[in-house]
Amino acid sequence: MSFILIRTTAIFFFILNCLALFANQQEVFHVNTIERSKHLAKHAEILKDANHQFQFKDILSPSDSLKEQFFTADSDIPYMDFTSSTYWMRIQLRNDTTIPLKLYIELARPLTNKVNLYVFNSNKELIEVFYAGDELAFKDRPYQHRKFIFPVSFPAQETLWLVAETESDGEILKLPFKLWKIEEFTQFASKEHFYLGLYYGLFIIVVILFSFFGLALRQNLYLYFVVYVFVLGVFQLSLDGLAYKFLWPCFPWVGNHAILAMAAISMTFMLIYVKKFLEFDKQHKNYLRVYNGFIVLVLLSLAASLTSGVLYQFSYPVLNGLSFISILYILYGLYLKYKSDEKPDVPVLMAFIGLVVGAILFITTNTNFINSEFLASNALKLGSATEVFFLSIAMANRYRKTQIEKIEAQEIAFKRLQEVDELRREQNEKLEIQVKERTEEIRHQNDILSEQNRDILNSINYAKRLQDAILPSKSDLVKELINPSVLYLPKDIVSGDFYWMEATEEHVFFAVADCTGHGVPGALVSVVGHNALNRCIKELKLTDPGKILDELTLIVEATFAKENTKVSDGMDIALCVWDRKSSLKYAGAFNPLYLIRNNDLIEYKGNKQPIGKFITRNEFDTQEITLEKGDAIYLFSDGYADQFGGPKGKKLKYSQFKNYLLELNLLNGKVLSEELEQRLKAWMGAEEQIDDVCLLKVQF
Repeated sequence: MSFILIRTTAIFFFILNCLALFANQQEVFHVNTIERSKHLAKHAEILKDANHQFQFKDILSPSDSLKEQFFTADSDIPYMDFTSSTYWMRIQLRNDTTIPLKLYIELARPLTNKVNLYVFNSNKELIEVFYAGDELAFKDRPYQHRKFIFPVSFPAQETLWLVAETESDGEILKLPFKLWKIEEFTQFASKEHFYLGLYYGLFIIVVILFSFFGLALRQNLYLYFVVYVFVLGVFQLSLDGLAYKFLWPCFPWVGNHAILAMAAISMTFMLIYVKKFLEFDKQHKNYLRVYNGFIVLVLLSLAASLTSGVLYQFSYPVLNGLSFISILYILYGLYLKYKSDEKPDVPVLMAFIGLVVGAILFITTNTNFINSEFLASNALKLGSATEVFFLSIAMANRYRKTQIEKIEAQEIAFKRLQEVDELRREQNEKLEIQVKERTEEIRHQNDILSEQNRDILNSINYAKRLQDAILPSKSDLVKELINPSVLYLPKDIVSGDFYWMEATEEHVFFAVADCTGHGVPGALVSVVGHNALNRCIKELKLTDPGKILDELTLIVEATFAKENTKVSDGMDIALCVWDRKSSLKYAGAFNPLYLIRNNDLIEYKGNKQPIGKFITRNEFDTQEITLEKGDAIYLFSDGYADQFGGPKGKKLKYSQFKNYLLELNLLNGKVLSEELEQRLKAWMGAEEQIDDVCLLKVQF
């Protein structure tokens, strides 16, 4: 009896152990049983790895404590909410046929950061690894598709273990785990591309069409609409994984942040566009204040989307909530306009109703309140397509209304022009009589003016002869200076620029001055400057160029400081004193001195103050230069470098002027002057000379 009891007890425990073993053994899915495709999530075991501490070996052969953390999905596409945790999935798949099978495994959504698949044989030996996710470049995907597709080969009558590793950056994580026959997936992808082409084709047509309207009408409203539609299209491309494929396949960082950034930018321009289109500025102030607050919050979300870490992860639920609330608030604005008897157009209402319905369905399916794979993938597309379609109709209506108003305005303007023409004819008849009476009077006055102009021109020509007379002659220049060259091009008949030279037994004084203005006023100032320089040398016996400029300033100021006059003219000047040996002293009022030595150009700058009245005046500095054989000294006014011309009508500038001097430095005398003049005229082209030009070169 006791033996029977013992045997019965042993059999009982054996049965319990078998049942326990059977219970712990994972379900094996037979891949040869699928007809087209099959969701595998319900057949797999899932593990949440919040601290990212596990590896695929831990999942494949878990410890007893870890086994208890696995759970199974209750839907075809498990929903994991907003999360940055790693989720593992494992499953056994068996091919019972006598031929090998090659199938596609689809994992995760296109915007998932990490999607890795590890394939093991029945002995749990790793035989293949697939790495994917939008953290990697698109070219590194095992299958070039917008979704994460992995081609897996199943040997005949063999069992494989699959371990999937998925991780999001804070976005809602959904885990589609689908097995596809290759031919069925190819057919599905072909149909999908057709419908996606229709959807994005709508966006392209709208962008091109309303860009044309915006350029034609020059209205910012069309610009806001075009930018909104364009960015919305890029946002949808990012959601679908197509932007990562076609726009930035080699820039994972852009792919990671594009969805949030494009969502925020499209939302911003939608709010701005709706505000302008529906003229919310005329609405209640409190409503507008809150509306503008939404724009600010969306812009802050945009800034957060470009960061990383907790702030970036937090921006996902915030931006989703803001988008939904903002759309509802726009509907409230439409309600306010309806109440105020400013009833919006039917297309506008249909657009936003379509957008709201699509957004609600997208958010509810995205947050798993409604479990529908079709709505999760297409609700927002249908809503946005409806919105863009009806908004396009509304914008077209506005364009047509604008054109009608334009035609009506043109008709009114035409009638007014006819009335004006009639009045003009009447006035012309009266004016013809008056013109005849005035013609003789004007002819007489013209004769008087012509005679006066001749007198003025004769006076100016006489002034030119006087000015030419005070300039140093070429023979005097050649006598006192070594290989001098002069370029002297007045803008008008007389010039405000002049060159000057005076010599004593021990020193040679030479200068180039640029007087205030040009023409007759400049010429008068040049005479004052010329006489003042002669006085400094001949009467005052000054030899230091700085002291000469100090005294020159006093003389000019005294000359123009007459009672009840407001003359503040003066000049810029570069003055040199040469001791006829190797020493050259220089002082300048704004105007510099160029020294070319051994094909290098050295610039000596003058004091930043003119000859004449100035707010804060200091004594002029004298700079001494030790000359070497072959040195060339250039004194000049600003007329050459400031001349407009060239292909873009811009100033020649000093950099190009310096290059000319370096290129032509070996030339002297008349040859140098003619070459510089020829280059200046070539630069001017059809442009008018804007200032007097004066340049003096001395070769040592």
